Amino acid sequence: MPKFIINVSVMNLYNEPAFRSEVVTQGLLGESNEIIDRSGNWYKVRQWDGYEAWGHGFYGVTHENSYSTSHTFFGHHGQILDQDGHLVRSIHFGSSLNAQGHDDHFHVSLPDGIVGTTHESLSAENLSLSRQSIVEMAKSFSGIPYAWGGKSSMGVDCSGFVQSVFKAHGIELPRDSHEQSDHFKDVIDLEQCQLGDLLFFAEEDKISHVAISLGGKELINARGWVRNESLDGSHEDFSQKLKNLFVKAVSIRSIVGD
Repeated sequence: MPKFIINVSVMNLYNEPAFRSEVVTQGLLGESNEIIDRSGNWYKVRQWDGYEAWGHGFYGVTHENSYSTSHTFFGHHGQILDQDGHLVRSIHFGSSLNAQGHDDHFHVSLPDGIVGTTHESLSAENLSLSRQSIVEMAKSFSGIPYAWGGKSSMGVDCSGFVQSVFKAHGIELPRDSHEQSDHFKDVIDLEQCQLGDLLFFAEEDKISHVAISLGGKELINARGWVRNESLDGSHEDFSQKLKNLFVKAVSIRSIVGD
């Protein structure tokens, strides 16, 4: 099946093949997606998490084979430069690249064949999975704005934030908060929450928001921007709205252990 390979740092994906349509999610540089439909210069693609949406052809390249990636960027903003020092591509959290290390830099070959150099730190492996590492990575997003459909360091929605943090650790979660709620079966009391456990919130009996626990009633989430909040009425970061909407907490010990 032919592939649509994302060739920009962050690609918006839409509900319909039109820019006026709703942005439903994003794809990141280096992702190879299955092409399942086409309308003019628009491609309907299926992403690694099963999400299906439309993207314009000028964001990427089509090929029979997937783009061969070797390294991932886990920083938030970086650059790939040509031999004259000019910017050829920006990179953001989650960008996957075909790269070779040379002393203090990497030689990069992009999906369209353009080559360049980056002095950013790239990783050949996922981050080591632990509760502490999940929370440290989540906190590194602090201040990044909320963006509907976002899952990059340019902007995230609540479930895109959670999905991106876990994927950096090699854990692939569904895209949306209600799917993430169904993914974890180990429901726990709020007071039992440890670092990295997930909290879910609902409006009109439908899961609509997710947050990462910082232990007990403290949490970090994408709401306006990525920030710490609390369900403890005596805490300075207390959110009455979140307390009213809270429905359950789930443990992630099935993937990280106790």
